[in-house]
Amino acid sequence: MLLAEALGSDFFRGVLQGTPPGAVYALIAVGFVLTYKTSGVFNLAFGAQAYVSAAMYFKARVEWEREILPAVVLSVFILAPLVGLLLERLIFRHLRTSSAVSKLVVTIGLSVAIPALFDIVAGFEAVAGRTPEGIVPEGADVFYDPFGVYQFSRDELVTMIIAVVATAALGALFRFSAVGLRMRAVVESPRMTELSGIAADRVSAFAWMLSSLFAGLAGVLIAPRFNTLAAGDFFNLVVVAIAAAAIGRLVSLPKALLGGLGL
Repeated sequence: MLLAEALGSDFFRGVLQGTPPGAVYALIAVGFVLTYKTSGVFNLAFGAQAYVSAAMYFKARVEWEREILPAVVLSVFILAPLVGLLLERLIFRHLRTSSAVSKLVVTIGLSVAIPALFDIVAGFEAVAGRTPEGIVPEGADVFYDPFGVYQFSRDELVTMIIAVVATAALGALFRFSAVGLRMRAVVESPRMTELSGIAADRVSAFAWMLSSLFAGLAGVLIAPRFNTLAAGDFFNLVVVAIAAAAIGRLVSLPKALLGGLGL
């Protein structure tokens, strides 16, 4: 009886401990679903986009000594959408009618090229044992234990809240807004969308910017959990999140969220 209780307590503690990183997996999986639903691209470069925002956040916070809010705005709400816009305008707009295999090969190449280009342009170099702090003050030093078996840090609680709120907002965008309907229409038939008076290129660009924002958000949230800010770790995140996206069959945002949390 005591053994069963101990095993149950250990299992529950393990579930709670795995929920914060699972929330980041969920954000990446939701980004996968968003990109696939709106462009038909299975974006393996998602981790590279997350790395760019995480590295920029590190530079702003650690090297430039900026406050948290300006650093988050720069890395997540400015740089990340800009990267998505450039990818759509320069590459994927011209691959809209290409085969799925062609698009997949391009994303594999980008997963290597994007981090290398950022490191060169921004002059960034990973330093062993140095990662940025979280996006809330004293996030790693203040803890809460609502269930009496595992203490959540303030950073972990914020990560989980952001994942749920962001996914809910994205689901509402697809279901209740005209923009969400247009994004889905562009994937089904860009030409028919244009004939309906909708600028397919603008809708596609917005979808890529939004997806890249999710990548940047996930990158900044997960960065403090690494020992060193290296691009390879972010690609590994993508590999794990693919399973969560598959649970959602690349179309269901709620299932992708639950898949990430489950992992």
